[in-house]
Amino acid sequence: MNERQSTQSDADAHTAGVLDLNERNWLPRHCRGDEQAFEQLLLAYRNFVYNFLYRYGIEKHDRDDLFQDIFLKVHLSAPRYRPSEPLRPWLVSIVLNTVRNFRRDRGRRKHFMTHLKALTGNHPAHTPDWQSHQPGLDEQVEQQSTVMWLERQITTLPERQREVLVLSTLKGLRMKDIAKVMALPENTVKTHLRRARLVLAESLVDREKRRETGREHHQAPISGESP
Repeated sequence: MNERQSTQSDADAHTAGVLDLNERNWLPRHCRGDEQAFEQLLLAYRNFVYNFLYRYGIEKHDRDDLFQDIFLKVHLSAPRYRPSEPLRPWLVSIVLNTVRNFRRDRGRRKHFMTHLKALTGNHPAHTPDWQSHQPGLDEQVEQQSTVMWLERQITTLPERQREVLVLSTLKGLRMKDIAKVMALPENTVKTHLRRARLVLAESLVDREKRRETGREHHQAPISGESP
């Protein structure tokens, strides 16, 4: 690393540290009556929360109500937040518990969409090269069909595996933060994530094999005809 790159890295690290310290002060300031503090938090995490609700499979007509419920809980829980801890894992725990309660109370089993490349990352031979070219119409239809099929497969995963999968794909939440949010050992979290990806990847490979066999059968010449 040259001197310029080193200087830039130091600057980025300093900026990240400053932002993190600012985040940790939002709720204490809010508790002291600072009207701008909660607005800063809301603006910073609005897209994060909506993205979580979308990926978790919450229907559009329920998202706004859950969004308001989450930030109401953040407001009510603000006095219990300790600024010595990072804000994001603390907030994610509220989001996750709110969604769990919603699913349990309504008796719904939702599903969410996650990036195909992330799901099959351990199987590069079966992972499309998303950046090498722009897919044509037929390929786009095929990719969409695959993603929809994966959505259905995701709903069959055990709940803990689904939760770890969605948390790991949201803004790059770290394994140790997921472990803290879910009150699980970090190695257990990694195991859930690995198993979820492995099951989905193997299911995708099996699906492609069945589709290929079906195409070969469909293209086989009819008995009595020349190939």
